[in-house]
Amino acid sequence: MELEKMVKICEALSNPIRIKIYYLLSEKPYNIYELSKTIGLSRPVIYAHLKKLENADLVESTMILEEGRAKKMYRAKDFSLYIDKEVIRNLMRGKG
Repeated sequence: MELEKMVKICEALSNPIRIKIYYLLSEKPYNIYELSKTIGLSRPVIYAHLKKLENADLVESTMILEEGRAKKMYRAKDFSLYIDKEVIRNLMRGKG
């Protein structure tokens, strides 16, 4: 894994709301409205958290048509992250 990617993942998962969103999206796809209602936060706040998760490549979205309306559905992507001093050494030496 590259240093930049590791940092993005760590930053994205450094917030308990984003961890909760990731967990929910790992259970089933949601749209912003459903996430907002489930978590109890406004859609703009949910959207900001989703963008952070998307930028870290932890979440992906697809557009679907439902009853003639387009909806953007989000789902969690699989990932694995392991960090120890050897991983950090290799990243700093350009071996990551």
